[in-house]
Amino acid sequence: MAPGTEPAGCLVAVVPVLVGPLQALLPVLAGVAVAVLGTVVSLLRPRAMKQTLRLLWRLKLQVAIVVLFVIVVAGPLRAVWSMLGPAPGAVENGGADWPMVRGGPARRGAPPGTEGPARGGVNWVWTGGGAAYYASPAVVANRVYVSSAHLGLFGGSGAILCFDTDTGALLWQSAPAGYRATFSSPTVSASRLVCGEGLHDTRDARVICLDVSPGARGRVVWTFRTKSHVECAPVIWGDRVFIGAGDDGLYCFDLPPGPDGAPVVRWHLPGERYPDAETSLAVHEGTVYAGLGLGGKALCVLDAETGEERKRIPTPYPVFSPPAIAGGKLYVGMGNGDYVNPAEDARKAILDRLRADGKTDAEIDAAKGALGPAGEVWSIDTGTLEVEWRFKVPRTVLGAVAAADDALYFGSRDGCLYALDRSGQLTAKWDAHAPIITSPAVTHTHVYVVTSAGTLYGLARATLEPVWEMAVGTEPLFISSPTIARGRAYVGTQGDGFVCAGLPGQAKEKPLWAGRLGGPGAAGNPDNTPLPARGAFQWQYPPGQTGDTQDALVTAPPAVMGGALLVPLAREPWHGIACLAAEGDADETPKPKWVCPAENGVHLSPAVSGSDLVFVDGRRGDTGRRLRCGNVETGQTRWQRDVADDASGVCAATPDAVIVQDGPNALTCFDLDGVRQWSAPVGRMDRAAAACESMLVAATVEPPGLVALDRPTGRVLWRQPLDAAPTTSPAAVRSTIYLGTAAGLEARSLADGGLESGWQTAGGGASADFALDRQRIFYLTAKGMMRLALGRPDAEPLLWTDTSWLGPPTAPMVVAGQRIYLGMAGWGLVCLGAGR
Repeated sequence: MAPGTEPAGCLVAVVPVLVGPLQALLPVLAGVAVAVLGTVVSLLRPRAMKQTLRLLWRLKLQVAIVVLFVIVVAGPLRAVWSMLGPAPGAVENGGADWPMVRGGPARRGAPPGTEGPARGGVNWVWTGGGAAYYASPAVVANRVYVSSAHLGLFGGSGAILCFDTDTGALLWQSAPAGYRATFSSPTVSASRLVCGEGLHDTRDARVICLDVSPGARGRVVWTFRTKSHVECAPVIWGDRVFIGAGDDGLYCFDLPPGPDGAPVVRWHLPGERYPDAETSLAVHEGTVYAGLGLGGKALCVLDAETGEERKRIPTPYPVFSPPAIAGGKLYVGMGNGDYVNPAEDARKAILDRLRADGKTDAEIDAAKGALGPAGEVWSIDTGTLEVEWRFKVPRTVLGAVAAADDALYFGSRDGCLYALDRSGQLTAKWDAHAPIITSPAVTHTHVYVVTSAGTLYGLARATLEPVWEMAVGTEPLFISSPTIARGRAYVGTQGDGFVCAGLPGQAKEKPLWAGRLGGPGAAGNPDNTPLPARGAFQWQYPPGQTGDTQDALVTAPPAVMGGALLVPLAREPWHGIACLAAEGDADETPKPKWVCPAENGVHLSPAVSGSDLVFVDGRRGDTGRRLRCGNVETGQTRWQRDVADDASGVCAATPDAVIVQDGPNALTCFDLDGVRQWSAPVGRMDRAAAACESMLVAATVEPPGLVALDRPTGRVLWRQPLDAAPTTSPAAVRSTIYLGTAAGLEARSLADGGLESGWQTAGGGASADFALDRQRIFYLTAKGMMRLALGRPDAEPLLWTDTSWLGPPTAPMVVAGQRIYLGMAGWGLVCLGAGR
C-alpha cells in the first residue's frame, strides 16, 4: 500500500500531503513565468534589439574570447570532470535474484550471507532531479534498482533507476512514455525487471517490464495498463508475474511477452471481489498469498496456476504488511492506519465520509469502534491454512515481518521494534521513540530499520540494542525500507535523495570461539542469544540415528562460528569434525559442508580463531593423537602436532595462539602457524585454560590447584592450592577469577589467586554445563530440559522441552540462533528450538 490508502470513496490521503506543497508553489511559479515572459517580450522590441546589437558590437573582442574559451577549454574540462566522477564497476555475475520485495519470501531485505555495515556514515547520495523515493530498492550483484517519484499535477513523473552499488554512478534510468510518480518496488529475475506505476490517486496505472541485461539500459519490454493504481510490488515466480492493481484486483502475467510483443495475461481476478489489492504478494510452492486493505480485510490464498481461490481468511484489520514465509509458516502484520495517517486521522476521514453518505449514528458508532489504534501479527500454517497464534501490538504493522532462523522481527507505528520466536513469544523489544512504518532488514549479526523521523539504526540482532545510528534525511515521509548488501544500506527518502549509507568496521574483531562452550564464562551462549519460551525436537545429526543404541557419537559440545556448527564426532565410521549450517529449515537435518577426518574419535570441543579451526583427536590412552589446525571454511588441514597418549588434550584458542595440554602435565603454546612458543609444567588438567590480557589461568586436578602463567613466555606467576578439585574452567572477569569446584563456586583474586573476602566455597559442587540467555538459565534433568527465570527468588523451574524420551545426554548444551544443540546417546547431535 502507498501513502493514503482507504476504501473506495474515502478521502485520498496522499493528496493533501504530497500535492499541498505544490499548491503553495503555484503562485511563485506563476510569478517566475510572468517575469521571464516579460523579459523575452521586452528584448523583442525593435529599440531593445538595436541597443543589444550595439552593445555586442562594442564588446566583440570580449565575446569572441568567451566563445573561444567555451569551445577550446570548457569542453575538455567537462570531459576531465566527468572522468574524475565515480566510475561504475563491471557487471558482476552470480548475484541472487530479487524476485519479491525484501528479496524473497523470508523478507530479510538482504541477500544470503550478507555482512551489514558495522557503523554509520554516508557513502554516496543521488539527488539528481529532486525526486522522492518511496520504494524499497532491489540489489542484484553490484547493481541497485529503485523507482522514483517526481511529484506534480496529473500524477507527476517517475522512472526506474539503476546505480552501481559501490560508486553510486547512475548507469541508466528508464520508463515508458508518460510513466508517473511511483510507489511500487521493483523486482528482478535474470534479465527482467518488473514494477508497478503510480501513487494512490492514479486510476489507470501500468505494470511495466524492462530488460536489465548488460547493454540493454532498461529497455521497455512490455507494459500493461490497468484500471486502478499499482502500488503493489510484483512477484516474479518462474516465468510468471503476479501483482495487485488496487481496485482492479489481481493479475497474473507471463514474464516473456507474446509473439506480438504484447504482455500475456494468464488470469485476472476482478476488484469487486478483491478490492484494495495493494499489498505486496507472496508466492510459494504454487500458492499465491494476497492481503487486502480496508475494502477487503482478508488474506486470500490462491492457486498460482489458475487463480482459483483456495481459502479466504478474514482479518479484523486491513492487511498492508507483505506476507513472509519460512519453515512452513506464513507471518503477516495488519492494523488500522496507513503510511501517511495514524489510525485516528484515518478514522476521522472515514467517519466524515460515512456522515456525508447519510449513514445512521448507530452505523457510524459501529464503524468507529472498529477503527481505533490496533495492530497484530499472525502465524498461519501453510499446510492447514489455520491461524496458529496472534501477537497484538498497540498500533498497526505496515512493514513486512522478517523471518531469520527461528526469530521474527517487525516494527510498528507504536515506535517499537519487536523480536519474537517462531511460537509467537516475545524475546526482545526496542523503543525507537518514533513510528516504524518500514520493514527491517536482517543479517547474521544485525537488524537495520528506518524510523519515521528519518533515522537509520543498526541494532545488535541478539539483544536489539543500538550499535549505531545516523540520519538519512530530514524531510518526511520515510517509507522506503532499507536494503542491506555489500556491507552497506541502501534506502530512499522523500526530500533527501537516494542514499547509500553505513560503513564496515574500522577494526573488525577477529571471530573467536575459545573452546568448550565458547570459552570460560560463556556458558554455551557467548552471544547471549535469547531462547524461545518452549522448545521442540527439530533434527539430529547424522541422519538415521534414532536412539536405538546407547552409542555416544557426540561427547563434546560443538563450536558455533559465523553461521556454522562444527560438530566433534567420536565414533566410527565418523571420526573428525563435521561442518553443518546453523541456519536453515527448522525441521530438516542440514547436510555437512565438509568433514575433516581424524585417526581417532574427537571427544573434545573444537576451537576457532579467525579462519583457523583447532582440535585434538582421541582420548587419554589412545595412540596416534594429534593437535590439528585447519581452515574453518574448507576443513583442509594446515598443520598438525603430536599429542602424548596420556595427555588430557584440552585446548583453547586466543586471537593469536593455541593453548593445549599436549603432555601429561605440560601446557604448551603454539602460534597459529604451528610454531611452538613455550611449554610449562603445570599439572594434569581436565578443562581448558582461560586467557586474560597478559596471562593465562589454568585449573589442575592433580594436584588440585590454580596456576597463572605469563602469556608471552609461559613463566609461572603464582600458584594456589585448592581444597577441592576443580569442576569447571576458570573464568576471569576484570580482576576476579571465578571457578567451580566440587565444594562450590569460588571467587579469587587475579593478582595472586587468593580467595576474595566474603566468598565461601560451601553450597555444593558447581558445574558449567548449563546454558544462559539474557533472562533465563537452561539445564537438564531426568524429566527434560528446564528453564528458570534469573533474578527472581520465587521463580519455579518450568519444563522447556521434554527430552526424557531421547535418553541421557552425552554432551552439554550450546545456544545459537535461538536453538539449543546437545549430544544425546544414540542420536548424535540433537537440535531443539521453537520449531514449526
